Amino acid sequence: MAYNLYFHPLANFPGPFWARSSLVRNPSTPRLAAAKSRTSITRSPGPVFRVSPNELSFGSPTSWKAIYGYPAPGKEHLIKGEFYDIFGASYKTGCIGSERDPAVHARKKRNLTAAFSARALAEQEPIVQACLDRFVDKLGPLSRASGGKGLDVVRWMEMIAFDVLGEMAFGEGFGCVENEKHHPWMDLILKHLFEVTMVDNLRRIRVLETLGRWLLPSLTSSVREKHSMYSRQKVQKRLDAEAPRQDFFTHIAKKVRAGEVEQEEMTAHASTLILAGGETTATCLAAAVYYLLKTPTALKKLTTEIRMRYKTYDEIDASLAMQLPYLQAVINEALRIHPPGSQGFPRVSPGSEIDGHWVPKGTEVYTSAWTVTHDPRNFHEPMSFIPERWLDPESRDVKEASQPFSLGYRACIGRNFAYLEMTSCLAKILFRYDMKAVNPDLDWEGASRCYVMWWKAPVPVVFEDRVLA
Repeated sequence: MAYNLYFHPLANFPGPFWARSSLVRNPSTPRLAAAKSRTSITRSPGPVFRVSPNELSFGSPTSWKAIYGYPAPGKEHLIKGEFYDIFGASYKTGCIGSERDPAVHARKKRNLTAAFSARALAEQEPIVQACLDRFVDKLGPLSRASGGKGLDVVRWMEMIAFDVLGEMAFGEGFGCVENEKHHPWMDLILKHLFEVTMVDNLRRIRVLETLGRWLLPSLTSSVREKHSMYSRQKVQKRLDAEAPRQDFFTHIAKKVRAGEVEQEEMTAHASTLILAGGETTATCLAAAVYYLLKTPTALKKLTTEIRMRYKTYDEIDASLAMQLPYLQAVINEALRIHPPGSQGFPRVSPGSEIDGHWVPKGTEVYTSAWTVTHDPRNFHEPMSFIPERWLDPESRDVKEASQPFSLGYRACIGRNFAYLEMTSCLAKILFRYDMKAVNPDLDWEGASRCYVMWWKAPVPVVFEDRVLA
């Protein structure tokens, strides 16, 4: 402990005692806990914060490019941290999310890039819209049958996001919306992410690291094996039958059948798409609904924009929805105020300067999405939901401080798909229904926790059929 506090190469960086000493770790992702502490209590330590003995959190807009951007000529990449080995431990090979070697990652990414192109998404959009239609059709009748208790919009957003991913990745949904309940894999994912967080935390505590490496694999094997089992079963089924239409895995499935790509790699990709793609989209949609209900002026403005633009429900598609300026602003603001990846994406310094600070080789670094988007130096009234900030040409907000999909060569390839789904979903809901909060005083932010992804508290909402004038 004395070494970490006074003699460690990072000893001069500011941070709370519990983080610098490594004696205590917060069970909810410490990176987010430290970010909230720094943002809400004080920013006096500056743009960099020590959140564990060998880990630095940066809170400046410029740190995004410094850590995640393309390196300058002659400079090394900041590769992904050890966290990603834990994240992908169930598979014999890395995937687009867990592969740490930049060259290997580039090869693996090429196997998926075509599936997320603008052309591919346009061809696949009818699949998404059909899923959303079934989802929207359910909301009104079930809400009326709830006796005023409403529907948990968090749970339902998770269900529709999971169903859409099932259709797009495996050629079949998971039946969540149809059966009105979570698929068992969904609940397993949350348990898996919690355990990943626990292992990631323990590896930083020297006294527990060795013990953890011996005990945790056996203690967590049940959840990991069940999670990977679902991925393996779905991928095998996808390979056994030629899909009747193009989807995310059309290209790579052909390569697997031809022996050019290992099936294990496709399985690992499937796991990451389900883990990251479903939860992040559901989180943004749930956040958008929650903050719209907390901000009646924004809800009214968005509802008016949607209902003025479309004459009928059947007109709604992504190409038009993504042209609605206020709808785009609402989504961007939801991603800012409640970033799905709030925990940070750790990288390892090769020995480099970041934001004017020399960071020794081997130090884990990341930009805290929560800190940088809630800093009043970047966004005025950062704790307020203000979609207008994204439309005002006179705004002095530092828009590039919000990077929910990260940036650089490891940026999320699913960005365009996420916007397609989110804009269409909100447009369809608000065209058909008026939303009302069951509990207007709910502090959703305070009741949620982050274990790699968000463990979101329920948000009960009543969906009333729109009254046509």
